[in-house]
Amino acid sequence: MLVEIHARVSGPPSKVFPVLWAELSSALLQRGWSAEGENGGQIWRTARGVTRPRGAKVIRWEPPRRVEIVWDVEDDRAGRAPRLSVRCAAERGGTAIVVEHAGGDRLRGEPREEQGFGWVATEVIAPLLLAIEPARLTEWSDDRWGRRPSGPTSRAHYREPIYHLPGFRAILDGLALRKDDALLEVGCGGGALLKRALATGCVAAAVDHSADMLKVAAQQNARAIAAGHLQLRYGDAGALPFANERFTCAVMSGVLPWLADPTNAFREVHRTLHPGGRFVAWTGTPKMYGTPAAGPRRKGGPRLYEDRSLSRFARRAGFSEVRIDHPDLRAVARSVRVPRAAWFLFGPEYGTLLWARRGGAGEARPGP
Repeated sequence: MLVEIHARVSGPPSKVFPVLWAELSSALLQRGWSAEGENGGQIWRTARGVTRPRGAKVIRWEPPRRVEIVWDVEDDRAGRAPRLSVRCAAERGGTAIVVEHAGGDRLRGEPREEQGFGWVATEVIAPLLLAIEPARLTEWSDDRWGRRPSGPTSRAHYREPIYHLPGFRAILDGLALRKDDALLEVGCGGGALLKRALATGCVAAAVDHSADMLKVAAQQNARAIAAGHLQLRYGDAGALPFANERFTCAVMSGVLPWLADPTNAFREVHRTLHPGGRFVAWTGTPKMYGTPAAGPRRKGGPRLYEDRSLSRFARRAGFSEVRIDHPDLRAVARSVRVPRAAWFLFGPEYGTLLWARRGGAGEARPGP
């Protein structure tokens, strides 16, 4: 069976191919698979405790023109192993992308032709149809820019996210990190906050569910990683890949609006903190709806919470001390060169700092 998909995009193959492969690798990682782009490179399921199980192999790696992948099968007598090729060719001032699937001989059942077009309808056409539904396109855009940033524009933005810098300043001023602190950042993005925190001499670990953001964070903090002062992990806020009571403090900045279950995420932070450990989260208030920072309130979009909801999340997660602040960061916004038209977004009515502490004995310092 042969299935082809054609697309045309702007830009030459030399620019399109690496972005296309990076996007594919990121999408696979989100689905629990890892990919290596080279001849003989593997695509394998990243299950815990399993090392390179049977998966697929890159049999032709010819950037920026072509990559061809074949699935590894134990018994090829049952039919040809499925193959997928992705080709990029210069065309009409842009690039033609051709995705070609060959194989499908392994389908079971008779008549074989009915099995074949049934597979095309259910596994190829139906997912594509649902992917272009307007609400899904909006959700995908939210995911790409906010919930799970990816792509060249997001990588450039989150390397030094100017609109986040005032919140970073408020977080770090309040935490007053010391060399004996062990910091956790949940949703580290491009690592700009980590870079500033590590300058205090503390050690840190961070988690993010965007492979693109972790790459940028690793580049920005390469020295700290090499020195053993920083650990970056791919993972989810609802199931942090860190041991109990490992950290003295934890932060989230701009993450809360995208969490499916804030209480569970806060509970995971609480679990990883020492008794007496400090936690701070920076987020926008509901007044941000309708502004360029959040857009209109809509299903699937960012969720902004009133103070009472934030306090409830923290207390249900187990934090014994909880406080809400609304700092005026307009002067900070000016100092870090946020465009003048956006200064109003840093007034006290638009931003929230949640401070919380895990109860119990310990040597944690008094809160800010």
